[in-house]
Amino acid sequence: MTTSRDSVNGADWQRLVLAAADSLEEHADELSRLDAALGDGDHGVNVSVAMSYARREVAALDDPLPGEVMAVVALSFLDEMGGAAGALFGSFFRSISRSFGGASAISTVQLADAIETGTSVVQRRGRSEPGDKTMVDALAAAATAGRRAADEALPIRDALDAVAIAARQGAEATTAMTASRGRSRYAEGRSIGIQDAGATTVAILFEAWVSASKEGM
Repeated sequence: MTTSRDSVNGADWQRLVLAAADSLEEHADELSRLDAALGDGDHGVNVSVAMSYARREVAALDDPLPGEVMAVVALSFLDEMGGAAGALFGSFFRSISRSFGGASAISTVQLADAIETGTSVVQRRGRSEPGDKTMVDALAAAATAGRRAADEALPIRDALDAVAIAARQGAEATTAMTASRGRSRYAEGRSIGIQDAGATTVAILFEAWVSASKEGM
């Protein structure tokens, strides 16, 4: 990856998105198994379809700004995935795109701002809070880690690492929770012991960004 330790440019974000698409495709069966325990069992397939579309469209961009890359990802979820999850993931990435604005490269502070804003949008749209056993559990943990990284003036590669670790911890924490939002809430006590598929998707996505950011750095 050609980015400096202090910022991530549009070409870098293209690589991060392509890596996330590959990783989510690899984990599609895992995500669908988690979803099948409490929902329709199609989450992994739907996420993979959306990110496959994003992979193709993002790869075709010529010298894009970071916000332009995220806008394509947002539309991929909104147009290709559909349903409540597609709307939430699409809203998250659309918020990130708007937060990035016309910046040519993204710093740790800008990343933290974007994740916080995106998480707030998802919470409002999904009417969910940390502890409800949804993707918000991973996002909120990631947002907290991102803000801490910004406050500590960490290089963005280290910030991405911290965000991914926190997202994974947030996703794993959902295993012990009883769902009170989303389709999983209809499973009542059966949701205990099963990790939330949406939160797991968030963790996988951020972890893919970390892996891609370390290449060549």
